[in-house]
Amino acid sequence: MKILFITRKYPPQVGGMENYSYGLISNISCHKHIIALKHSRFHIIWFLPYAFLKSLFLFWRVDIIYLCDALLAPVGYLLKVITRKPVFVTAHGLDITYKKYFYQKINTPFLKKMDRVFAVSQNTVEECVKKGVKRKKCKFIPNGVDVPSEGTKYQRGDLEKFLDMSLENGKILLSVGRLIPRKGVEWFINNVVEKLPSEVVYIVAGEGPKREEIEHAVHDRGLGNRVFIVGRVGDEEREMLFQTADIFVMPNIRVDSDVEGFGIVAIEAAIQGLPVMASNIEGINDAIIEGHNGFLVESGNAQAFEEKIRDLLFKTDLEKLSAQIKDYTTKHYSWSYVSDLYLQEFKQWEKKKKAN
Repeated sequence: MKILFITRKYPPQVGGMENYSYGLISNISCHKHIIALKHSRFHIIWFLPYAFLKSLFLFWRVDIIYLCDALLAPVGYLLKVITRKPVFVTAHGLDITYKKYFYQKINTPFLKKMDRVFAVSQNTVEECVKKGVKRKKCKFIPNGVDVPSEGTKYQRGDLEKFLDMSLENGKILLSVGRLIPRKGVEWFINNVVEKLPSEVVYIVAGEGPKREEIEHAVHDRGLGNRVFIVGRVGDEEREMLFQTADIFVMPNIRVDSDVEGFGIVAIEAAIQGLPVMASNIEGINDAIIEGHNGFLVESGNAQAFEEKIRDLLFKTDLEKLSAQIKDYTTKHYSWSYVSDLYLQEFKQWEKKKKAN
């Protein structure tokens, strides 16, 4: 089988979509042609016609055209009409719910014309159906993550050096991600952190438009010695945080037209063996399976968050739980597993086409 992959987000660009594109394309076992936007300095406006024209030179070599996100649907539709090749696409969430009027008027009609729409969560499936995509065209396949290599093993001392402070017997909560409203970090600081025992420390890694407001919340609550906003971190620092924290917290709240399509960072934490506590909303409940690789709490329920954190930190064998979480996540969310799900879908399509 030969597949043409088209992606507007690909390394060396950095981000969740970039990791997704690279993870899927590099792990799927088929003959590949790749058209990728690798540098953010090249605008998407120029990439779309480039991808279309280059595809016209490649289409005769492939069986299927695959788009890595729904924004590419207009290009996919034109290729479908001209080449008569099947076009598949993966929807991630925001590429479906993005509220700009012209985006919806242009993109949604073309999305409906795709032969198959994969969605990274059941919530995203429902968003696609709301936009008029036929349910029978939609298929839920989760995001995948890389299995950690047997590399550097970090200790609590490395975290103390990073923060430039002694943690003694501190219990570490961690959040990683862009500081935007739906992530719920400011809500968590205002409503949960100060209710927890004084030895509980909360580390927030990431940048974004909410950073200043989050820092004000830390100051106003007098939590400067317990909450640390460390900004954007590199891969090694991120790895160190995952390995040395006690619980990963994802306290998302609902924000109109800005859904959490899946919650890939929760899986990245879980595959390290880090227990995850997350809001039970949107695509997160397809990433975190209650009791298997983490725990789901009602969004906005401060008491539920507090009680579960206390239970995990002070009443649970975290070492044993960590091993269970890592094993489950590796089996169900590693790229080797997820890419095989995609490949089976591609093969089924080819088999059905030949039968007809």
